[in-house]
Amino acid sequence: MLSAVVAIACPPSGAFASELSQPKYRMVVEKDVRIPMRDGSFLVADLFRPDASGEKFPVLLSMSVYQKELQYVPHQSPFSHQERAEPEWWTARGYILMFIDSRGTGKSPGDTDVRGMQEAQDYYDAIEWAARQTWSTGKVGLNGVSYYAVTQWNVAGLQPPHLTTMIPWAGFGDGYRDAIFHGGIFNQDHLGSWWLDVMGKQLLEHTRTDNVGAFNENLLYKYMTHPLDGPWWDNVKARAQVDKITVPFYSAGNWNGWSNRHLRGNIEVFARAASKNKKLQVHIGGPTTHFYQEEGKAEQLRWYDYWLKGLKTGIMDEPPVKLCVRASLTACSWRFEDEWPIKRTQYTKYYLTADPAGGVVKDALHDVKLSTTPPAQPGQLTYDAGPASHGRGRNGLPALSFTTEPLAEDVEITGHINLVVWVSSETDDMDIFAYLRKVMPDGSVQTAVRGILKVSHRKLDPKLSTPYRPYHTHDEEQKLTPGEVVPVEIDIWPTSMVFQKGSRIRLDVMPHDGARYFSVYHLKNNTLYLGGDRASYVLLPIVPPKGGPVPNLGGIILR
Repeated sequence: MLSAVVAIACPPSGAFASELSQPKYRMVVEKDVRIPMRDGSFLVADLFRPDASGEKFPVLLSMSVYQKELQYVPHQSPFSHQERAEPEWWTARGYILMFIDSRGTGKSPGDTDVRGMQEAQDYYDAIEWAARQTWSTGKVGLNGVSYYAVTQWNVAGLQPPHLTTMIPWAGFGDGYRDAIFHGGIFNQDHLGSWWLDVMGKQLLEHTRTDNVGAFNENLLYKYMTHPLDGPWWDNVKARAQVDKITVPFYSAGNWNGWSNRHLRGNIEVFARAASKNKKLQVHIGGPTTHFYQEEGKAEQLRWYDYWLKGLKTGIMDEPPVKLCVRASLTACSWRFEDEWPIKRTQYTKYYLTADPAGGVVKDALHDVKLSTTPPAQPGQLTYDAGPASHGRGRNGLPALSFTTEPLAEDVEITGHINLVVWVSSETDDMDIFAYLRKVMPDGSVQTAVRGILKVSHRKLDPKLSTPYRPYHTHDEEQKLTPGEVVPVEIDIWPTSMVFQKGSRIRLDVMPHDGARYFSVYHLKNNTLYLGGDRASYVLLPIVPPKGGPVPNLGGIILR
């Protein structure tokens, strides 16, 4: 998690600040409340309620495998599993919070089902139980970051009758594509360390005495035995059923989330969900930085006050998309848009060439140019994908580095990116890791975003793919014949970054990143083809300024 101070340059709630719920209640806590499930089992939760006998309040639920007991340890790294609302802040403003242990975790008995359909069904039952209680208004919202956001997407598709609204904050919507097998390649480093840590918090500490049968799922085995997409990922391990999500929601993403698995889900579900009332906001910082800052909490309060209390907060009078457009990794400015992707986007091809860049990237095996002009002659670049590339990947050393000349003016890149390349391998498969980076005039480099693809997973879904965003089916392997040349489209995740005058746009291509699963079956040379009828290019979303004056909404600065 980023350790940083966030400076907010705009007022948290504008003209509607006085209309928001004000802090006036003390808090009472009920621990280890049992919530009955449809199959006769139960989940265990802690309730945080305003101390107001006889009054009814809307309820905010948060559900995960992270154990509600971790609420009472420090909210800082490495204890970052809280990722849920602060009880004192919300109960003071007239909300009830429920932190629920998923089945088979914490104090909830049963078989563990990490991000699965059983968990989603249990969440449904918890929502309906909360709506029936004497202290509840019957209106239920969902809240939380990361895992808590994923469970929101999953249960929303089941359409619980009393689910009124939700704010999935930094949460992937498709476990296969967004997190477990990004591009078809197993996310080894993250999943291994994450699962061992989550399991250890339960099995290696005194909390195991609360539930000796907890964390009994052989999760990594299940993932590895389902390396292709299919019914198991829908019916056993749940994902967002976008066509069935109709509840009003506020999707909060993070531009820095290309490495933390969540950004694609926040944008993809927003764009495709059936909800008529939905908003998208994308910010910067660590996963919970903006979530816990006053501006972030005020924005959430505006949403919940409107949907759960019927207060006039002005939030639904604003355009549906709010982006903090990055000037750098640590500074951005807010801007409203009417849609995603942005309609005025000028999709522009930047061609990969074999022309030497003159030592711009000295650590690259091939330091070459990126240009808006296609190569005059066909060419090709061959690079090693063997064992040495693992170490190079872990150290961030590119195989191929394509860089533009210094820019003559500011260029804003905001949206989806498609890398279209012609490739071959001396083996029957190859992995491609592509990074869009900004090179500053002083030579410093900032990574804007990344895309990943196993070439045998190159098959596209014709209904969901667009020229600017390929959507891979991942339902079969299409192995290469050694030496066979094929076209491949790589989904580089959405981003937003201003490339200032004098900076350069750089695209790095690597055979491995040193973190995901490193296959022993394709360890020879790979080749990328350029120009002619095999012109390779990256399609960048160049966004021109809006017409007319732009309101000053402030921004976020990390320091």
